[in-house]
Amino acid sequence: MFDNVIIRGIRLQAVKNQEIFANFLMNEQSIQQGRLIAINAEKVINAEKNPQLHQVIADSEFNYADGISIVQSVKKKYPNMEIERIAGADLWEKLMQKTGELNVPVFLVGSTSENLKLVEAKLAKWSVNIVGTHHGYFNEEDEHSLITQIKQSGAKFISVAMGTPKQELFIQKVYKEYPQALYMGVGGTYDVFTGKTKRAPKIWQNLGLEWFYRLLHQPTRWQRQLNLLRYAYYYVTNQL
Repeated sequence: MFDNVIIRGIRLQAVKNQEIFANFLMNEQSIQQGRLIAINAEKVINAEKNPQLHQVIADSEFNYADGISIVQSVKKKYPNMEIERIAGADLWEKLMQKTGELNVPVFLVGSTSENLKLVEAKLAKWSVNIVGTHHGYFNEEDEHSLITQIKQSGAKFISVAMGTPKQELFIQKVYKEYPQALYMGVGGTYDVFTGKTKRAPKIWQNLGLEWFYRLLHQPTRWQRQLNLLRYAYYYVTNQL
């Protein structure tokens, strides 16, 4: 349904807008099965450093551009391609609304137990059918039982908020044992959804400066932003 493009060796779908993508992933006729991964400049660089993460992204069924730098790269490399940035936090909310409308069973992983309760309470406005939750601070010993719990829950949409690469590597493990669902890594989306973390104003988002807004409010992120400089070098030197 979507054209595939390649940026720095990573395949992703050129999606025209969020509405089309959400309706493709989840509708009255079917719910897609597979892994849904947001691609931005930082993740591209991290994947180059981490072979495991690179393989997970390569194996993923649905990779989408969650970053203005990726959108601009696609437009530069594929001048006639129609593509828009799809913010993972917005897509997650849209899919959550659809799970409520379609009565899709949902399992939430990540964040703290306290914050998950707030997420559950807020999702009630969309009548989301939550069949299980688990915080993101589990160890390897607990991992197997959690995977079993997810399988037994019958969930068809599983969102994991643990940050990259932890969430992608965990999703890979669960998917191998339980592929009959749609998985989405959502980073800090739960914190944004509950108001624990403030998101950049719309004008910053529209200008593609959400990363800079986060840096101003969280100066400790400066080392992570070095990845953007490396990616910018690839962009300027046409190494896409």
